Amino acid sequence: MKKILLTGGSGQLAQSFKSLFSTSYDLIAINSKLLDITDINNVEHILDKEKPDIIINCAAMTNVDGCENQSEKAYLVNGLAIKNFIDYFEGLFIQISTDYVFDGKNGPYSEKSKPNPLSIYGKSKLLGEEIVKENFQNHLIIRTNVLFDLNTEASFLDWIIQSLSKNKKINIVNDQINNPVWTNDLSKTISFLINQNLKGVFHVGSDTLCSRYEFARMIGREWNLDLANLSPISTSELFNQLDSYIAERPLNSGLVTEFEGMPNISLLNALINLKENN
Repeated sequence: MKKILLTGGSGQLAQSFKSLFSTSYDLIAINSKLLDITDINNVEHILDKEKPDIIINCAAMTNVDGCENQSEKAYLVNGLAIKNFIDYFEGLFIQISTDYVFDGKNGPYSEKSKPNPLSIYGKSKLLGEEIVKENFQNHLIIRTNVLFDLNTEASFLDWIIQSLSKNKKINIVNDQINNPVWTNDLSKTISFLINQNLKGVFHVGSDTLCSRYEFARMIGREWNLDLANLSPISTSELFNQLDSYIAERPLNSGLVTEFEGMPNISLLNALINLKENN
């Protein structure tokens, strides 16, 4: 049984992977309090103790606007900290990345598309990709976008359900296009790639390209909530309204794969499964 170390172990992806594959792999999910990937001594200690065959690096600074305000920390956590694993690990290194490495001018993007990040977040994640490519012969870089799940702190899905359940009126951008992915679907795809012994860069997105506003309406319909409380707003309008909204976002984005064997991911089925099982 392969031993997998999940960094960022308290995050929604690591928790999803752990819940799905606890009997398929020997899993160790370690949160940032116990494993600070920016501390090389901490990294060396954990790797020497656990001796994993595979590392799935879910640790990241994901607050896009926070990265603009704390750029040095963003580059450290999302990029430079990966160097701390180089001398102490020779197995499969899996880096979780993002569609924010693209500029959003002509999406959706395939693995062959040329990155051109707009924000510090995107630039720092691209740096992480480059470090992985240069230093780990055995690697997977998995780009995804708009991860969602229920009962998680950073989930767009949770925010929409909670807001509409309270009859709160909310504005949702209607010009940021993505193909959102349920964490369970991403976890299953990661396991598929591991078991197929694949290497390189892979894109993971659902079968539905939609704006955040359209996605919010899909959620509202599935949970039988009042869609009248949803209002579309452009990204430029949101920039003008919110002082905290400072990072430039890729607009026409989304991810597609050129690998023909990649499992299909249905966005609607994901929402149905979440509703029925919670």
